[in-house]
Amino acid sequence: MIDVHIPKMGMSTVEVDVVAVHVSAGDRVEPQTIVVEIQSEKANFEVEAGNAGVVKEVLVREGDEARVGDVVVRLEQ
Repeated sequence: MIDVHIPKMGMSTVEVDVVAVHVSAGDRVEPQTIVVEIQSEKANFEVEAGNAGVVKEVLVREGDEARVGDVVVRLEQ
């Protein structure tokens, strides 16, 4: 299992809003596939899969708040 996390976005950013989820369970992704879009007080950011695989589980939904380091998607290789 490969976990895709909310990345650190700056010294003061702790929480972000999930703006969009671009994948569903069962989708095949490549390393550069954007899986979610997040927004902090200062910027929007696209989170990429980082690895090729199949989406096993999506742990966030649009409108959710997430913390830096939270797992948003789990991939199976």
